[in-house]
Amino acid sequence: MSAAEVREERPVRHVVTVGVAIAVLATGCGGLSPSPAPTAARTTVPTAVPGDGGVVSLTFDDGLARQEQMAQELTERGLTGTFYVHSTRTKASGYLDQPKLARLAQAGHEIGGHTRTHARLPELHPDEQRREVCADRSGLEAMGFTPRSFAYPFHAVSAAAESVVRECGYNSGRGRAGAAAERIKPRDPYNLNTPLAVGASTTPAEIQQYVIAAEQRKTWAILVFHDYCDDCGPLGVKPAVFTGFLDWLKGREIPVRTVGDVIGGDVRPVPQIKAPSIVLNASLENYFGKEGIPDCWQLDGRSKTATFGRVAGAHTGRWAGRIQVTGGDPKQLRLAIKQDDGDCAPRAGALSVWYTSTAPVRFTVSRRTGDGVWTPWADGPVFPATTSWRQATWKPPAARAAGVSFGLVLTAPGQATFDDFALR
Repeated sequence: MSAAEVREERPVRHVVTVGVAIAVLATGCGGLSPSPAPTAARTTVPTAVPGDGGVVSLTFDDGLARQEQMAQELTERGLTGTFYVHSTRTKASGYLDQPKLARLAQAGHEIGGHTRTHARLPELHPDEQRREVCADRSGLEAMGFTPRSFAYPFHAVSAAAESVVRECGYNSGRGRAGAAAERIKPRDPYNLNTPLAVGASTTPAEIQQYVIAAEQRKTWAILVFHDYCDDCGPLGVKPAVFTGFLDWLKGREIPVRTVGDVIGGDVRPVPQIKAPSIVLNASLENYFGKEGIPDCWQLDGRSKTATFGRVAGAHTGRWAGRIQVTGGDPKQLRLAIKQDDGDCAPRAGALSVWYTSTAPVRFTVSRRTGDGVWTPWADGPVFPATTSWRQATWKPPAARAAGVSFGLVLTAPGQATFDDFALR
């Protein structure tokens, strides 16, 4: 089969809006509904791989802005790729926005999921894993995409994470790195094996060898790319290397297919997501951007005299949050659970947090009423300064609430470090 025949055979994918409504309930524990909505659209997509040879998939992680040029290079050569993106970062600087992603999809490229915040799924509570994966997929569907394929950030995968990816409606999960090739009919489609990511130090011969091995062994080479530049870090492939590889690949007989087209299968609906019964991102491990706020949290009052940052030496995990106030009202700097309609704000209960501080701290709490209105912030009990980790707990007076936001604030200028928030 000639390269031209392969390109003509390749199906063109379009953006299709799946009629799946994602309900965020104000009550109930975190998790998934037992079955999908009966009215959800289902589309069967057969595998698009010839049965007599190998296949190559070109995959791109994180939805970085420079990947638009990589997609253009593919399109100009009649090739398509799978772009694993975060639904929450389409409005962030340095990332592909929704109109650009739509143009990629219209050109035949596949848009897949990659969690909301580039989270290491095995390190998270199962409820939070579901929210990272399912909420990300529902966000992509709300933009008009039909995500069938998923990639685990950092290639971090576990049996529990695989189960969540399956529950959230994906047909595959790109997982373990370091293997030269995958079977065209994988033993485990939720842990697809890939070579190490192509980066700044990867040579053209090394990339070509993955393809040659797939041709010879009739296997599936899933190549992983990130950034596109001459000098932007270890994961930035040089443009000359990338385009040279594409020109070489275009002349081969081996077909190039998106991950979704190799796997095939139904386009399945996203199950309903229920309001959490736990504090999400309780250990403050997942951050939006390099200098941002922890995911599912909000920060009020940062200024020249009141600052916030993440620090090592956490109570558990790798990160904790630290506030420092050198002047003015110490309560002006408040790190608290995001006040939303239930995507982050959990149900009310007894409050708990671990802390160290140079000045006393106190709880601050706000409740969401049944009609969606958040009450003014109320003060809770005061806890003393401590140089070692101490747990502060408080059970607020009983009050009917659909959700709760809480945190600790300083009662005097000083510094406090927080970690491991919880409902008890």
